[in-house]
Amino acid sequence: MSASTLVTRRRLLIALVLLVLAVAAVVAAVALRPDGDPAAGATQPAGSTASAGTDTEGDPEASESGADDAEPGGEPSDPESAGGGTDEAEAPEPRETLEPRPFDAAATPEPGVTVRVPKVEKVTGEANVPGEVGGPSLRFTVELTNGTGKTLDLRTVVVNAYYGPDRTPAPPLLKPGGKAFEAEAGADDSARGAFVFNIPAEFQDDVELEVDPGVGKAIVIFTGA
Repeated sequence: MSASTLVTRRRLLIALVLLVLAVAAVVAAVALRPDGDPAAGATQPAGSTASAGTDTEGDPEASESGADDAEPGGEPSDPESAGGGTDEAEAPEPRETLEPRPFDAAATPEPGVTVRVPKVEKVTGEANVPGEVGGPSLRFTVELTNGTGKTLDLRTVVVNAYYGPDRTPAPPLLKPGGKAFEAEAGADDSARGAFVFNIPAEFQDDVELEVDPGVGKAIVIFTGA
């Protein structure tokens, strides 16, 4: 056998070996790859990673309606669904009002405290500050007697007057002779105040005076002329 024939056969064997190795590598790669899975490094189409329950980018109306239904912080926009109104809860407790009595009678808004109106005078009211209107008026002297055995705070006492069948509020005046209560009344002591109200002459025989001693005490009403 010649030398050229040996070289040719050697090259053929090497080629066959390389071909076998290549085929083996392909078979091994196919065997190791799971059926049906995309090849490593492949990417899915854009937008396919979001689930149907969380994809809001494709539906702008859904995202807008979701923002409108709730206030910032997750609070519902409907105040009634959040617990209803608070007007009823914030309404003050009704105050006790004693039966109206004539000006010459006494009233007891709380045990040990007596309120009287010893004097009602017709005067000519004087306008001294902006908003006041002078004219026919009544001046009421209100006396409060403290029999509670302890000092009584008079800073919360409020006096109002009304006149006529419609119970029209009478404007208060400072003069002539208006005088507020002192800040307090000592134990077993009394205090007086004078209160002037502008009341038309034709209604001065139909007057109602309201004395409110303060929170926790009954409101006193005096009527007459």
